[in-house]
Amino acid sequence: MSRYVGVDLGGTGTRIVVLDAEGHVCADATTPTVRGAKGTEAVAVLIDSVGSVVDSPIAGIGIGASGPVDSSGIIRNPATLPAYSGTPIAAIMADRFGVPCHIENDAVTAALGEHRYGARAGSAAMLMVTLGTGIGVTMLVRGHPYRAADGSHPELGHLSVNGPAVQCYCGLTTCWEQLASRTALEALAGGDPEEIARAARVGDADARALFETFGARVGVGLATLFSMFRPDDVVIGGSVAQYLDLYGTAMRPQLQRSAEFACEPVIVASKLGNLAGAVGAAAMMFPSSSRSSRADT
Repeated sequence: MSRYVGVDLGGTGTRIVVLDAEGHVCADATTPTVRGAKGTEAVAVLIDSVGSVVDSPIAGIGIGASGPVDSSGIIRNPATLPAYSGTPIAAIMADRFGVPCHIENDAVTAALGEHRYGARAGSAAMLMVTLGTGIGVTMLVRGHPYRAADGSHPELGHLSVNGPAVQCYCGLTTCWEQLASRTALEALAGGDPEEIARAARVGDADARALFETFGARVGVGLATLFSMFRPDDVVIGGSVAQYLDLYGTAMRPQLQRSAEFACEPVIVASKLGNLAGAVGAAAMMFPSSSRSSRADT
């Protein structure tokens, strides 16, 4: 039975899965994302990591990477993925393993994973929002990701929103991901938000107020996206999805402010969790998959 590798290159962690043709996870591993080495040296580390998980022949490798990923499949992200930025990862991996390799924005692969196996499987109009190191956004229409005219993926984590001015690596101080990502939640919490989440769930007023502040910041960006895309379904992914029960209600006032122009989609947390991006990347390589217009390597 054919097997496919999926790699999710995040700003802090790299997740690798092996799927069989039925979509079952045969193996998975998580390693820290390479920071010290660069270029081909970094890809060599990734190759070793993939090799340690694969124990049988594979038919393809899909990679989801924290964007921007340009229309030729090259990562252009020196701030979040400095080790891999500007390097033809897919070409090197394809040559090493002797199978097709395709690279995508990680929000796209997470969306493909959820659309195929996850929370809103088969949705005709699904918006995926991943809240992690930054923010990734993908709109799937009948299973196909929305693209800019040049084939690139829109970087909607850099929507300009109202809120405290926070310096972004892109040079602006109004980017949504600086207010509503996991990085932003950690800044609000003064560290790992897990302890504050536990306190909020047992009724601590200060902890609940912190998540309400965060929810309002998530909501202000979602309101713009709802007006743009009018999705039927919204899946919140990334490591902050686990706290949706604590901040979801606080998003609503922001969403209602633009209700005249927007919509009322179903909003749910990711079903696949932290494996969504890697699972979607692997499934992207299935023969039946409808991938983007980017050329495979």
